[in-house]
Amino acid sequence: MRFVVKDNRFDGSLVVIVLLAMLCFFAGGCQEVETVKKELLKKAQSKILKKKNPFTPRDGITIRTCSLFQTANLNSEAIKKLPAETPVHVLDKVGEWYRVRTRDGREGYLEQKMIGGEDIIARTHELRRSIEGVPPQAEGETKTKANFRLYPGRNYEIIEVLPPGKKFEVYDRVVTIRETEGSGDKPVTRGKIAGRVAAAESVSTSDDSTDFGVKKDVWYKVKIEDGRVGFIYTHNMKLSPPEDIARTVPFMRIVAWRTVNTTDDPVRGPKSNYIAAYAPIDKDPGCDYSRLYFMHWTPRLGKRVISWQSRIHGVLPITNYHSDGKPGFCVRYLHPSKKDKLILASFVFTGGNIQKVGEEEIANSSEIH
Repeated sequence: MRFVVKDNRFDGSLVVIVLLAMLCFFAGGCQEVETVKKELLKKAQSKILKKKNPFTPRDGITIRTCSLFQTANLNSEAIKKLPAETPVHVLDKVGEWYRVRTRDGREGYLEQKMIGGEDIIARTHELRRSIEGVPPQAEGETKTKANFRLYPGRNYEIIEVLPPGKKFEVYDRVVTIRETEGSGDKPVTRGKIAGRVAAAESVSTSDDSTDFGVKKDVWYKVKIEDGRVGFIYTHNMKLSPPEDIARTVPFMRIVAWRTVNTTDDPVRGPKSNYIAAYAPIDKDPGCDYSRLYFMHWTPRLGKRVISWQSRIHGVLPITNYHSDGKPGFCVRYLHPSKKDKLILASFVFTGGNIQKVGEEEIANSSEIH
């Protein structure tokens, strides 16, 4: 007698069931055989069910704004719009779609490319925590299409291609070594992301740097308008400082600016006083900025003037500081001799002047500079 199983999806399970049935038939009701049959039958059925439905439900998160659809079809009815980083429970996979349930109990379908798994969830939470309590260092917008990544570097996956004119806040600046051909790691960037062509990142700018023949790329950690935090390549963006401080220092580029306090102008109203960080154009200072200027509004002149400055190998971010009710700021700069250390210096604005009130060594957790 010969058994032929045409559907190879059962992986021999059907043969096992048939053989068990024959064994029980010839055994004539033996209790022991009956028990063994039930156990083996249960295992075989479990194996078949797993083959039919291999998907394991899991938690996920939307990586950008998207629509929850009634069916797994872009032409079906959209149930609701889901913001970026919306938690969902992924119930099943249907082709290139996931069937999901939102926290409010609604079920529907999302395109597979719209959902990130545990690694994306962990990274987005990590990035959000990294800017907690840190004031924005600058503001800007994308000047071309810009690749938005969760890690700085060309070889990391592109989460979304942002359109020109996308506004953001800057929180940090990161420098990475540029990968060269044949250097080992293969890029994970795909040619098309979410149906849009990835933005070019091959053009160098004055914010890129070369040190002893090693090419570096500069990335800015930003928070975009919908609250997501990630990295944008410097070539695809531009900062938007107040006009009267952008051109104050010739032959240097502004990197960051922070409001320290305000001056009441009887004619023009309250005017901000800024601490601004600058770096040389077309040079790599080995740090985020090499000059600090305090730009103080003078009602008599009707403009801001530089009332304090410092040469410093600074590392972002510049943070808030207050002492005895006096406003100020804290800066970090590279230790002159200890490579693994930074100096954290605190300053206050008092009596119309900037004064240093303390400094201490801290660990250097910064990226390459």
